[in-house]
Amino acid sequence: MVHLKRIDNADILTHDVPRLVDFYHGTLGLPFFLPYVAEEGWAAFDTGNLTLYIFHSATGEYAPRRTPVNPENPPGLDSFAFHVDDLDEAVRDLDGKVEWAADKQIEWTHPSGVWYRYRPFYDPDGNMLYVTEPHTGRSGE
Repeated sequence: MVHLKRIDNADILTHDVPRLVDFYHGTLGLPFFLPYVAEEGWAAFDTGNLTLYIFHSATGEYAPRRTPVNPENPPGLDSFAFHVDDLDEAVRDLDGKVEWAADKQIEWTHPSGVWYRYRPFYDPDGNMLYVTEPHTGRSGE
C-alpha cells in the first residue's frame, strides 16, 4: 500500500499569471516559495503546509464561479481554505480588497463539537477561497 504523507502542492492555471501573483502575494501576503521571474510564466507560493503553484495556460475558458452552497455546484475541486487565528480581523483586513462570495460569515458545527467560522471570497480568476477560523481541538486551534 502506498504511504501518503500530506498534500505537497496544488496548481492553479490562469491566462494572467501577473494578476494572480499580485493577488496571492500582494493582497493575501503569501511569500514566494521559489524566486518569481515573470518571464517564466509561473509562480510558487508558500502557504505554510502546501506549495501553491500558479501556471500560465493559453487555452480554454475559466470554469464558472462556485458558490458557498455545495448542492448548487457541479462535481470537482471546490475551494481552498486559509487558516486564520481571528476571522473577524481577517475579514477587516480583506474588506475592500477581495470580492466576497457571501454577505456574512458562516458557522458550521459538527455533533462532535468541532466547529468552524469562515467566509468565502474569489480570487481575480473566480476561484473560490475561504478564510477560516477552525476549532478542531488540534494543537494551536
